[in-house]
Amino acid sequence: MMESLGADPTLSIFEKMLHLQRRQTSGSLSVVSAGQLSIVADQMHDRSFKAGTVLLREGEAPVAAYSLVRGRVRVSRRGQVLGEVGPGAAVGVGGIVSRDALGLGVVAVTDLLALELDRETLVDVFEDYFPFLLEAIRETSRRHLDRIKRLKEVPDQLPAIHPQPSLVDGLDFVDRLLLLKTPEGPFERSSIDALAEIAQRARHRSIQPGTTLWSEGERAGTACLIVRGSIQCSASRPDESVQFRAGSGTAIGALESIARQRRWHDAVAETRVDVLEHDTNDLIDVFEDNVEMAMDFLAWVSSAALNLIETTFAPGPELLDFFTTSSV
Repeated sequence: MMESLGADPTLSIFEKMLHLQRRQTSGSLSVVSAGQLSIVADQMHDRSFKAGTVLLREGEAPVAAYSLVRGRVRVSRRGQVLGEVGPGAAVGVGGIVSRDALGLGVVAVTDLLALELDRETLVDVFEDYFPFLLEAIRETSRRHLDRIKRLKEVPDQLPAIHPQPSLVDGLDFVDRLLLLKTPEGPFERSSIDALAEIAQRARHRSIQPGTTLWSEGERAGTACLIVRGSIQCSASRPDESVQFRAGSGTAIGALESIARQRRWHDAVAETRVDVLEHDTNDLIDVFEDNVEMAMDFLAWVSSAALNLIETTFAPGPELLDFFTTSSV
């Protein structure tokens, strides 16, 4: 039962902005403008809760997120306590943007003052203010990439079954649409009109075996959807390099390009490779005109990050961080 200590507002919009600004300074929020902070602050409601109050329940998709001003909460997932967090934590945002249905448990350990942002309002902010949504996509991509780069072994990205076009006469428009709408991909739910824009802007490239697509440390700005063939990837580490392969139906280069990072691995064609190459600036232009597609992409990256954490890292700090650190 959620039990509030009081319903009357106690924080001005300026005080809310100062709270969000302190989160920026601490590094738990990406750097956004004062205008963006004011937009979010204006939509957040300050709430007070007694110790022992349940804010979110496991088994239920989160309906709101909470930025803690005073007090502490205990967070659990799948029946296991992940830990406690206090002022500055943003609880539940990760669950909302990833569209997670399992939910998390959040219980006030002490009396609590928090800024509440419900799920529908967050979606409205994304729809009405694209720069804010774009910043969330970039920050979520950066964090997901950081976790991938910390893996001792990066898994191969080689789907067992993937329909491949014949490529006798190149990739026609329908082939491109089908590739972009690959099941479990970021654009599976996207409208045909939005996909058509991406398909028209993409460039089909045939790459010979042994050709270097890019080298580690280079400036990133394109992503490649692999149509046919495989690409050998390797990243340098202090002890030894990490290698993995990517094959048909998968994409490489998207995370670092959208996050405005440099290439984190070499990419060399292992066989003859056909790819659809996308300039990320073109992709962002399409996102701006098709906000639902942009939100689908954000959900896809965030969900992939959650799946990586739950399957690779033991329940604990990484999972707690995902659910209590905001990318928006």
